[in-house]
Amino acid sequence: MHEEHISPGTVEVHGYALRMIREARGRKVADLAAGLGVDRSYIAHLENGSKRRVGAEFYALLLTELQIHDYRALLATAPVRKPRT
Repeated sequence: MHEEHISPGTVEVHGYALRMIREARGRKVADLAAGLGVDRSYIAHLENGSKRRVGAEFYALLLTELQIHDYRALLATAPVRKPRT
């Protein structure tokens, strides 16, 4: 498996969640890419998992562009909530 360089200020994105939310918002890959100022292949790589890490600023833009209010929605390793007792 390809190991990506992990540096401070990066976020690991859950590609399947990205695809599902993008589709639920009625956005095409090319449309989202244009809104973010990146090539559509970059979004495709994120969604299929061949690229998983993005910069923190790009992650914030992605959340804004997809109108996501909970920052955990696209995290590959979202924090687990403790069950209420």
